[in-house]
Amino acid sequence: MRIARFAPVLLSLFLVALAPLAAQEPPAPACDEDLRALVAGAGDSKDHGGADVVVVFKRTRVDVEESGLAHIRDRQLLKCLSEKGAADLARLRFDWDPTSNLVEIRTLRVLRADGATETIPPEAVVDLPQPQSGIYWGARMKLAPVPRLGVGDAVEVETYVKGFLIAYLDEMEEGAGGAGGEAGDERYVPPMRGHFYDVVTFQDSWPVRLRHYTVTTPRDKPLQFETYGGEVRSFVSFDDDRLVYSFWKENLPAFHAEPRASAASDVQPKVVLATVPSWPEKSRWFAQINEPQFAADDEIRAKVAEITRGLARDEDRVAAIVHWTADNIRYSGISMGKGEGYTLHPGAMIFRDRSGVCKDKAGMAITMLRAAGYEAYPAMTMAGARVERIPADQFNHCVVARRTDGRRFELLDPTWVPFSPELWSSAEGEQNYVVGSPEGQELEKTPAFDPERNRFRIESSARLDERGDLQGTLAVSALGYAEQRLRRELVSSVAARDRQSWFEDLVSRLGPGATVEKVQVDYAKLRDVRTPVRFEVRYRVPGFALVREGSLAFPLPAARHLLAAAALVPYLSAVEADERTQPMQVGAPRMGDVTETLEIPRGFRVASMPRDRSLDLPAASLTTRSETPDGRIRHVCRLAVKRREVPVGAYTGFREVLREAKALADDLVVLERGN
Repeated sequence: MRIARFAPVLLSLFLVALAPLAAQEPPAPACDEDLRALVAGAGDSKDHGGADVVVVFKRTRVDVEESGLAHIRDRQLLKCLSEKGAADLARLRFDWDPTSNLVEIRTLRVLRADGATETIPPEAVVDLPQPQSGIYWGARMKLAPVPRLGVGDAVEVETYVKGFLIAYLDEMEEGAGGAGGEAGDERYVPPMRGHFYDVVTFQDSWPVRLRHYTVTTPRDKPLQFETYGGEVRSFVSFDDDRLVYSFWKENLPAFHAEPRASAASDVQPKVVLATVPSWPEKSRWFAQINEPQFAADDEIRAKVAEITRGLARDEDRVAAIVHWTADNIRYSGISMGKGEGYTLHPGAMIFRDRSGVCKDKAGMAITMLRAAGYEAYPAMTMAGARVERIPADQFNHCVVARRTDGRRFELLDPTWVPFSPELWSSAEGEQNYVVGSPEGQELEKTPAFDPERNRFRIESSARLDERGDLQGTLAVSALGYAEQRLRRELVSSVAARDRQSWFEDLVSRLGPGATVEKVQVDYAKLRDVRTPVRFEVRYRVPGFALVREGSLAFPLPAARHLLAAAALVPYLSAVEADERTQPMQVGAPRMGDVTETLEIPRGFRVASMPRDRSLDLPAASLTTRSETPDGRIRHVCRLAVKRREVPVGAYTGFREVLREAKALADDLVVLERGN
């Protein structure tokens, strides 16, 4: 990794020190002859591991104005390596948002392998709404058709983009003039006026021969940057007016995410850069620009009084507000005005419309908490990926931060806690965040959760007769994120008419012919997060045990449920590979806890039992213990996943623990007649 931040007065000293180490920056092709030489030198499919397309180069130049407005010129050369590659390149897609940026396709040409050139006219490009689901903000896409390609043909495309893609709140009037650029350009100036930030990744789903990125800024607007995920070459220069930062990397393999891999941005080579000097400055801006959004009206104050009536403790009042927001503000991103997609809307608007996305749920909760007398602010966070220390926008989620003792904050998330007693989901451990507060906050990380906070528990009581028939009861309960998943499974994922089949599927894992005799569950209370989830299923399995010459052989019943529920162990299918090159994301530390008592038939004794297991490795552990007192088998099993992310170096041990846990379902108990 490399970090750099330059004040103009120190820049020339830096360049003198850097010059002996600077790599030769790849020159840009100057003519068609250069382009064809690059295409010829890019090789064929065999040279790139059977790839269908190779990116000969992708060059991006960003010119930043004093206001932060960015002009982005992108040039790509793509070579077709197979018939499938021709299909993949049959049309090119360019996404854009009319509220904050524009896209122009300035050059689109096909360089044929036989030396011919075809130009696609601008009028062939079509502008359409993007496919959308759940969030409908008017995002659009430009589709450019490409004539039928042959193997060895190449496509050159040049685009111009003006504006920004990542921001939170727009306070400028559309069409206003000013220092940020020419009249009509104000909509393209980023909300944090005067600043620029970007996150540049260097890999693609196709092999890349050269990825080059250059950004220029005014001389008095230096960038700080850091590289991650491997070496990225860089060079910094300047003239009388501009600072020039160049980054490049050559001969990158295609990037393919492994099952349940960490976010691509956490493992790919990338550069994070920003003119913003610190996270506290960004925090103060975020607090200031959002402050007007949290004014409560009489209706909101009346609702707060209603839902907190009779609650004396702060924790109960806060919980009532957060859960009301979670349950009553439907997650649906409909257009609510100018700047949709990066505007934190007023609480009164969300209260009236009862609809919004994460930032609107957070804004509603903040408005209500303030009406109840609490100090609360919005916080930016990144669900599922890391936020680096350079203060560039690296966020995809908005939550609530309530100040508890003058300095400390309690995080609350009305988006992730429906059907859960938690106010901050235990699936949000080890997550970076920045609170927007008047005094300014640093980048922080939530603490890791203990696996016991996310526990799935099975208590099994059963009786086996001498014919090999089994009858028993499974009692299932959960805590934390496991409880949330289980509650959602029964309340929303499974239709009311299908609940019986859900329980039938649960007991079917015990063997053919398994039937549900009775289900004891209060469906009405499943929606009440104050009541822990618990249900019991009474079942019967004819012929559960194999009967042979005075002996019975069978697996322990509850062992077949420890890893059976995909909603609770979604990572199970990701441990089939012998090795990994990318960390594995399991979502949250969690625990499976099984306690089983099995009454054996009279006149039989235990001849053999599955061996006890004790594995304690960095990412997971498994402990089993069995005993046979008083004509019963008592079995205890505990599987713990200790981390939300399994590093590559810990994967082998993690896989070993999971394989041992899966093997429990096939381990046999053998009973024989006799004392």
